Amino acid sequence: MKKFINKRGSGLLILLLIFLILLTCLFIIEQIKKKPYPEKIVTEKKIIAPEKKEISYEGTSSKKGKIAIILDDVGWNPDITVHIKRIQVPLTLAILPDSPFGLRIAKNLSGKQNIELLLHIPLEPERTDSDTSISGSFLTVSMDDDEIKNRIDEYFEKFGPYIVGINNHMGSKFTQNQEKMDLLLKEIKEKKLIYVDSLTTQKSIGYSEAKKIGVRSIKRDIFLDNSSEPEEIVQGLLMAGKIAKKKGSAVAIGHARANTLKVLEEKLPEMLKEGYSFVSITQITR
Repeated sequence: MKKFINKRGSGLLILLLIFLILLTCLFIIEQIKKKPYPEKIVTEKKIIAPEKKEISYEGTSSKKGKIAIILDDVGWNPDITVHIKRIQVPLTLAILPDSPFGLRIAKNLSGKQNIELLLHIPLEPERTDSDTSISGSFLTVSMDDDEIKNRIDEYFEKFGPYIVGINNHMGSKFTQNQEKMDLLLKEIKEKKLIYVDSLTTQKSIGYSEAKKIGVRSIKRDIFLDNSSEPEEIVQGLLMAGKIAKKKGSAVAIGHARANTLKVLEEKLPEMLKEGYSFVSITQITR
């Protein structure tokens, strides 16, 4: 009998404990429902949420400015067309009217994609020496108006079908003379061409007079190869890039020399990847 009571008491105790555990669990569940989520979980959600970030396009497709490269003194090397094809960006070639291969080059390159041609008219410099000697092809301030007009007409009759405009070869004296520059610029306007002031002297009035007369014009920003050393030419290109980035565009003048062509061939692809664009001269002339 005692054994039966003990077994029955133990069973009741176990049932009581189970009942108490169930009540405790129910109480805990109700409290959890009423209590907000811990602060840590909220914080984690904020971290996971996407954040707006500045995206840098440097070195991909960003545009840092437009650069027009003019190569002066073209016409002495008939093989320049081979070098030009390897450079593969828009270029403007300025052809000397009295050069032995100028007309042949003009005919071969006229109308080619990415190539524009200027007539590189020789104008009188302030000083002459062994490096700046002038020939009979130069326009000088001592010429009368008819002589200058006749010379210009001869140049345009020969090169007119192939060129988009002119720029000056030398000319530090001529480009300061308002009377002679007005005469030259009126001829350019009549023929619907552009004028690029090579700015061989800071005293040049070419660009300002062209604007007054209504000639589409632009002026040089930098010479690339005052030195023929490759390192100096590279520095010239980098400076052209800085100018283009600041102003939106830059006109860089180099020359049809072996080192200049080699540097352009090697360096321009890098500058394209950096975001600079290269254009022909008429694209930035106003």
